[in-house]
Amino acid sequence: MRTFMPGQVRTWLSTATDTHGLLSYARAAGIVASALLLQWILGRLVDEPQFWLFHVAIALAAASVGAAAMGVATLLFVLWVRLSSAVPLSTALLFGLEGLLIGLVVLRLTKAIRGLQRNLDVSTRAIRELESAARQAVRIDGALSRLDEASEDTVLILLDPTGLITDWRSGARRVYGYEGREVVGTAAAVLFDETGREEFPRLLAEARRATTRRSCRQERAGGAVFEAEIEISPLSPGGRDGFTMIAFDLTHQQARAAADYSTAAAQVQLQGEMALAQRQLSTLRDLTDPTLNVLGTVQFVAELLDRLRRAIHAEGIALIDVDRDPRRLFCASGELQCQEVHHRPVAAVNTDVARTVMIHNDAAGVAEVSAAVWPDDVSSLIAVSVVRAGSPRAIMEVVNRTGRRATEWEIALVQVVAARIAGSLEDGLWGNSVARAGIPESSSNPVPLSESALRLTLDAPVAGDHRIAS
Repeated sequence: MRTFMPGQVRTWLSTATDTHGLLSYARAAGIVASALLLQWILGRLVDEPQFWLFHVAIALAAASVGAAAMGVATLLFVLWVRLSSAVPLSTALLFGLEGLLIGLVVLRLTKAIRGLQRNLDVSTRAIRELESAARQAVRIDGALSRLDEASEDTVLILLDPTGLITDWRSGARRVYGYEGREVVGTAAAVLFDETGREEFPRLLAEARRATTRRSCRQERAGGAVFEAEIEISPLSPGGRDGFTMIAFDLTHQQARAAADYSTAAAQVQLQGEMALAQRQLSTLRDLTDPTLNVLGTVQFVAELLDRLRRAIHAEGIALIDVDRDPRRLFCASGELQCQEVHHRPVAAVNTDVARTVMIHNDAAGVAEVSAAVWPDDVSSLIAVSVVRAGSPRAIMEVVNRTGRRATEWEIALVQVVAARIAGSLEDGLWGNSVARAGIPESSSNPVPLSESALRLTLDAPVAGDHRIAS
């Protein structure tokens, strides 16, 4: 049977048979029944039928249920009029058509109202989203402001898609020195030095593809230039919505690095000075070792001269008697040995017991001043008086072939050893010493002394009184 029905009839029957359609028709029938009940009540009060109630019912069915319910209500209305009154069919149909037109108008108005309601709901949701976005923007703006205040060296600048500055915060004003009205709307290239301004378009083009970082020089208001790390990132793919530019001022970081380097260098220097002081203290302990006092005078002097030679890296040391004739001498062990000369003039130290003579890089001067005879290539000399009871008893000479200038510390050590030897001198030292050493008085060879294991390097300058001939 359904094969021979038109498509619209089949669609209507299909709609009518589903649950939702049945409920719609039931509601339409209920509305019509309510109108009939009200018509019956009013008919007891007045003689004329109140057909307008059925128009109201059709309008309510159209507004609350839909077009199908409106059609059912119209058919029921026409059927009831024909069954309950003597109204001609044409009149009933006209009343039905009038009710149908009213229902169509109500249906159209209902659809318009529902469309407006939907648009209003969409607008309401959009407004809520905008309000939420506005609150989020306020929170982000507050967070960025706190970031500007908390970070002394890092600033955030917003750029539009063409690289113009659109947002200028307090941090940027603090770092660059510009007010917002001076730079907002201008190209961010104004913040770069001359080289950076030329490279800024290429930097912005790179940032359209991905975040770009660069070390460059930035320029403050007034022309001052500083080193900075720049990071430009797109807010959306291709930078269509603009860019963020983060600038990190390296001025304080470089100052801290320089301070750290200076501190480290000072620490290294202090450690070097401490190590030097320890070596110097060890040398003084070695030269003032009280255990040497138990040695005989000859052994005492020989050991002390040898320790002094090693401490100051001298090539030769000699102790020459100037208080007796013929003179006697001691030589420290080492490659440089001198010859004793009985009638050689004594150096100027003899006239001033507090004076130390130093000759540097002058072999002729050494040969002229020395109280002994050294090899011809000896060019440096330190001569110190060994004074006892206010008068010089001997001269201690320290010599080197090289032209190395002796430091004040080395001169002070020579003076310390001379003073200690002077304190240990005895009246019969020189005559008895040669005898105890088993060497004839006429011998011109120095007394060989034992080697010591001490090896020290001393090169710190200290103050002293000396003369240099060059």
